[in-house]
Amino acid sequence: MSTSPPVEGRAQDRVTAIASVLQDNILTGHYAPGDRLPSEADLCAHFKVSRPTLREALGRLTARGLIVARRGAGGGAFVTQPTTEQASEQIAALLSLATRLEDNAHRPLLTESRIQLQIGCADLAVLRKADITDLRAEIDLQSDFSIDDPEFVASVRRMHLALAEASGNPTMTVLAQGLIESEFAVTPKEGYPTRIRARFLSYHVRIANGIGGGRSDDIRAALTELWGFEQNRHLEPGEDPIAQVERPPRMRDLRLPPVQRLTPIEPTDDSAS
Repeated sequence: MSTSPPVEGRAQDRVTAIASVLQDNILTGHYAPGDRLPSEADLCAHFKVSRPTLREALGRLTARGLIVARRGAGGGAFVTQPTTEQASEQIAALLSLATRLEDNAHRPLLTESRIQLQIGCADLAVLRKADITDLRAEIDLQSDFSIDDPEFVASVRRMHLALAEASGNPTMTVLAQGLIESEFAVTPKEGYPTRIRARFLSYHVRIANGIGGGRSDDIRAALTELWGFEQNRHLEPGEDPIAQVERPPRMRDLRLPPVQRLTPIEPTDDSAS
């Protein structure tokens, strides 16, 4: 363990100081994932504190996901080695708790953050000529308007996760996944009529086409417009979600143009007579 002076002061101050020193040792690599920390007796002697004080400090590290306690022969406190999924789950949980507002009013802030991070992910995906097979599969699924709303929302979530992974940057992937999981935990799972799905779909196709064609500016424009759409969209009460809109073709080649709004045909003088 790196050199640290004896911890003095009130009990809670000592707990905070010990947890901080041990955390620094872990984050700077002095203790690597899988390493066992010194025994409680050695740590107590090092910090000149009682066992209850030390255990409270270790408890804080456990709560932060930095260490895990193992019992039995060869047991002790070990530095954790979280997977990408575990790290993103922790980020999602902390974000949800730290930013939560009444009636989920914090969701637009999560969406805004996710969009901005995804712009960077998309830039890297273009730079690295990323494989977007998973992203294509989700867009193809979303083009099937017969799937129910929860499955549509689940597919959108998986598509965003695929875009994060396409960056090829593990750090950005974990951060983006944490944002996505936090956002979609409070995203409504119902209320997506066909006209709304079609708009989402048009943006998603543009994103995929931009990555496939190496057009970062197109992706940025699509993500920015998607953000504006998510901010401003509203569903009209009582609107039939399926019957009034023709289903677009499946898009295995990701070449569907953006959905266009049809202009009503004005009656001519001949038709009026």
